[in-house]
Amino acid sequence: MNIELHEIAVRDLVAGYEDKGDEGVVGYGGKLDIRPGCAAYKIASSYMDGSPIRQDYLETALRWIGNGADPRFYMALHQHDPNANPLWLYFQQVVNWAKATFPVVRAPMKKVPWGLLYNKFAEVPQDPKALEARVAKLVADSDVQKKSGIWEYVLDGDERHLGIRAFDDNTRLEAYERQHGICPLCSTHFELSQMEADHITPWRDGGRTVPANCQMLCKDCNRRKGAK
Repeated sequence: MNIELHEIAVRDLVAGYEDKGDEGVVGYGGKLDIRPGCAAYKIASSYMDGSPIRQDYLETALRWIGNGADPRFYMALHQHDPNANPLWLYFQQVVNWAKATFPVVRAPMKKVPWGLLYNKFAEVPQDPKALEARVAKLVADSDVQKKSGIWEYVLDGDERHLGIRAFDDNTRLEAYERQHGICPLCSTHFELSQMEADHITPWRDGGRTVPANCQMLCKDCNRRKGAK
């Protein structure tokens, strides 16, 4: 079944886009339309956010296939294609890969940029059981503030996805006073504003965000330590 390129225009998809004519249209033929009961909603609703009254799935699919680019670029390149089958097939491949790689469904997964991860990791062999064990541990970790970043983290190892809980101001001040304002790495005195809180035992090595694991480092030493 072909999906005709009609029914929705760039101007209807991207806020602020002005188009006086009929150029830049893309169709969904009911498949990338996310009204309840459509094909895309049925296969992906557990893995994606989207309103049943807006074309959120379509916009997301266009961003994914464009590797994060503005949907208008893909639509402009493909506005004269006879159908939208490549977009629909790509969408199904992304969702199937996500389901096979992370079969245990959790609510934060709906905010994961699955298409971008698929573009980068689809050809990399994965062990779903091992990944699930890591995901479960991270979901239960109170230091992980951004739960939706867990699935990206277990694939690329970048802790910035997790929003690791920072030391609060009281803990920072207590550590500063305990150290008498001395950076333990360069043995130089600094004002509190010139120092940053650091995990003595890094979070990735099991260190917790608790007062006993807090030290204050000067900004230069903290950056050098973080780069190691």
